[in-house]
Amino acid sequence: MKNSLQIWSLLLCVIGATSVQGQTRYLDQIFDSQIITEGEQIGFNVDALRSDFGDFAGFQADMNTINGFIEDGDDVPLNFFVSNSDLPDEQQTVAKLFPIEMDIYTPPAEDTETNRPLIVYIHTGNFLPPVVNGGPGGSRKDSVVVNLCKQWAQKGYVVAALSYRLGWNPISEDPDVRRGTLLQAVYRAIHDTQTAVRYMRSTAAQGNPYGINPEQVALFGQGSGGYVAQAYATLDDYNNEIAIPKFIGEDGLPYVLETVDGGINGEPGAIRLPDPLQQAGISKEVSMSINMGGALADISWLEEGDAPMVTIHCIRDPFAPFDDGTVVVPTTNEDVVDVSGGNVFIQQAVEFGNNSVFASIPDGNDVFTDRARELYGETYEYILGSQPEITVAPNPEGLLPLLLPINTIDGNIFTNEGSPWDWWDFETLQQVVAATNAALGSNYDADEIHQQSLAGNPGMSSEKGLAYIDTIQGYVNPRMMCVFEFEGNPCALSTDENELDRSTNLFPNPAQTTVSIQNDEFPIRRVEVYDITGRLVSEEVVNNNFHTFERGGLNTGVYLMQIIFDNQRITKKVMFN
Repeated sequence: MKNSLQIWSLLLCVIGATSVQGQTRYLDQIFDSQIITEGEQIGFNVDALRSDFGDFAGFQADMNTINGFIEDGDDVPLNFFVSNSDLPDEQQTVAKLFPIEMDIYTPPAEDTETNRPLIVYIHTGNFLPPVVNGGPGGSRKDSVVVNLCKQWAQKGYVVAALSYRLGWNPISEDPDVRRGTLLQAVYRAIHDTQTAVRYMRSTAAQGNPYGINPEQVALFGQGSGGYVAQAYATLDDYNNEIAIPKFIGEDGLPYVLETVDGGINGEPGAIRLPDPLQQAGISKEVSMSINMGGALADISWLEEGDAPMVTIHCIRDPFAPFDDGTVVVPTTNEDVVDVSGGNVFIQQAVEFGNNSVFASIPDGNDVFTDRARELYGETYEYILGSQPEITVAPNPEGLLPLLLPINTIDGNIFTNEGSPWDWWDFETLQQVVAATNAALGSNYDADEIHQQSLAGNPGMSSEKGLAYIDTIQGYVNPRMMCVFEFEGNPCALSTDENELDRSTNLFPNPAQTTVSIQNDEFPIRRVEVYDITGRLVSEEVVNNNFHTFERGGLNTGVYLMQIIFDNQRITKKVMFN
């Protein structure tokens, strides 16, 4: 086991100026602000949480009525969207509709680029609303969502943070019901994500108000949204991927039926309305998929030629397995369905050649890639009694494994960290719990939810969450640049990394007070210094071939110095005595 960065906390708060030479669009922060267009409605469809599927005749009558309004080009009346508890008896309906909405983040108005890559963000939440899902978050307004999207917009991307349809039955004592309703929830979320991709692509042909490149689309799924992102990118054959034994219920029928739940490409079904964007033939294709937590429903879905994949995954995640394993949902801690984690499907993507572009990122390009590769092939203590050890795949390029300390409390493995990037405000949680209890007549306890969530996220804070966000950005963004073939991407560098490393000299090393950095052939733009926990401790602008780095208040020990050039960066170790 390699120990040099074993307790890596990934607290890498990269501080970016807005007008410094050597900064690279889509990699570094180039703006101080962003524009947020909130609540953009992009469509609607059947709400599984509030519709009464048990009253089939009433539901079908309502669907006929709704389809009639759509075919006539009329607006669907509001009572189909409003909960029955807020309506007089004569206006109540069996079928309820969910408005699919997005918050769209763009760079500020001074940005002159109008051909920008798009990221569609799929939030977490266990396919249930906040609080009901057993946690303090689970919407496009979560802290991690908002801050990731803002940072991407400040780097030049456009991001669409989606609210998709929720609803399944995690508390059923019948595992067949749990499994079936969860798969149906994932399927609905895939459809809503298709709508999001198609909607944003359609805007490019209608004046392009958000300034996107419709050919450069990445999916980013967090937690349960991670399952959606990777399923979206791989699921393309109903008969061979859904109608298989693993996804067939005790009644002998697939859990997902195209005639009921709609077609795999978004076609209508008995409980799915038509999507005009799909009917217009707008493509749903994406260039890559990224998941932070989550897993792939079935490894057979992955095929040679699928889009490149990136995964950020805690090795000891107790809910979404890092390896082959079983999904466990936080609401009940019950098993639901067997899946393949990032350690499995990223390695398979590499063997298919789908992730080959990432292998050309040179060592020393960034500390995040170096850290990921340091863990490849290594074996670590695991959290299951039946599986005392777990081994990271040999070369899963595109996988950032997060090695966090074992946090099993009183034999409870579910207190191990699976989403250390999350943070929340307790006062806001109290307000959400109060509103939920008032609406549902429930008795959720804000303090209980808070404490249970804290147990699995020790040290939860905005500082911790933002540090992980910087790590996520640091690992994901170079790979998006590679897939989109942007100038300056680390997969197609104009300057050979070995040549840069050869021509860059540090002296003296070890040092007492100062280290001189010299490269007579290529100008040095910036220098960043990290301690062995991965925390940024110094950053200096250089723009010269020679620079003297002052130790200042740095403690005795080993540090990693990133030296940034015009289109490349290398990493060297520095020792202060």
